[in-house]
Amino acid sequence: MNKLIEVQVDRIVGPTHHFGGLGVGNLASSKHAGQISYPRAAALEGLAKMRLAVKLGAIQIVLPPQRRPNLGYLGALGFEHDVPELFAKLLSEAPHLLSAASSSSAMWTANAATVSPACDSAFSRTHVTIANLNASLHRVTESTETLVDLQSSLPANFMIGAPLPFAVALSDEGAANHMRLCASSHVNEAPSRGINLFVHGDGPLSPQRFRPRQTLEAFQAIARRHGLYAEDTFYLQQHPAAIDAGAFHNDVVAMSHHDCWIHHESAYVERTNYDAIESRFRSTTGTKIRRISVSQSELPLSEAVRTYLFNSQILTSLDPDGPAHLICPAQVVDSPAASGLVSRWIDEGLFSDVHFVELGQSMAGGGGPACLRLRVPMTLDEARDLDATQLWSLPVDQQLRDIINTHYPESFQLSDLQDSDMIRSIEIATSEIEDLLRPQSHAPD
Repeated sequence: MNKLIEVQVDRIVGPTHHFGGLGVGNLASSKHAGQISYPRAAALEGLAKMRLAVKLGAIQIVLPPQRRPNLGYLGALGFEHDVPELFAKLLSEAPHLLSAASSSSAMWTANAATVSPACDSAFSRTHVTIANLNASLHRVTESTETLVDLQSSLPANFMIGAPLPFAVALSDEGAANHMRLCASSHVNEAPSRGINLFVHGDGPLSPQRFRPRQTLEAFQAIARRHGLYAEDTFYLQQHPAAIDAGAFHNDVVAMSHHDCWIHHESAYVERTNYDAIESRFRSTTGTKIRRISVSQSELPLSEAVRTYLFNSQILTSLDPDGPAHLICPAQVVDSPAASGLVSRWIDEGLFSDVHFVELGQSMAGGGGPACLRLRVPMTLDEARDLDATQLWSLPVDQQLRDIINTHYPESFQLSDLQDSDMIRSIEIATSEIEDLLRPQSHAPD
């Protein structure tokens, strides 16, 4: 049968990866603002996670870093000078704008788009809406390149749409706030309908410390675009206390995979109707949701945010009877509460094993394993037709490592952009990775 699988889409961390402290409501980002970053280590850590995902049975798409600093963005803001004089001027007059233009935040592909498979859509076609990310100064520039990247890497029959209009009421941060629940792969070999949970931050109750970055209006528009069935679509308001505690996206306090939904008890407002969601899931799939609510006594909300337990990545292999693997950030190991929950879930058979990954550079910017990947459901036939040049393989991995080790700066801070040799190395690294990962259909004659 041509079953539905999840392909993982990760992006190589860029050579200007740095800690700008620009993430709204992102405690890790604020904590590490201005510290020296290590782009080479960051890129290699991301590659190691991709290698592990493939080892565990995933199909892995690899995207190149977006070009940074973004000179077009700076030009639109009125900065027209030669490089590196331009960067010296920005460091003096508007360092936050240079930081925004140099951000490598596109590495967190969970914010790249929202994806709905054809089986969930009245249009019988997989739909992808690129996130506008207009809540953040440094991320609003990502969508143009993301649209091009996903159009070139995903199946041609997918409907890949431009971002929603750039308006405060339509702020959209993509799949980090979306969960699709469906029957386990061993239950249905053919693609079958699931239910969609969209998590927004705005609503009758408002955070007091941080403004929400995802709106209900945006997700309602995306659901209409994608042709989702109203009866299978639910909108949950993230609890203001969770946002104020540093859960700036749903995937900091919840995770899901197939029929499994794990969330902190403080993830959503009290009026959330779990019974209605569970009842509809039974009607749609013929099975039950495995919903686990983690209490404050089991794992304090602050500890959930510190460890990013809920930002773990869940994977199953292409084998319909294969186990579910859990990829956790290494910070979970140091937390008795978080590691205890993981051990219990394995003992209960929820996951077959756990793999702890070191993502120190991404975590310092506020991104765990799940932040670094976009899940794209597609059929096996669609996956087999993906361009091999953009898929992770050992030869591609080695070539990427060679480029990173040769051209990426070992350490980086914004003032380094005044060095013409540094700028040249950044340009070479980005160009060589782009050439390596360029789809065959786009290769020069």
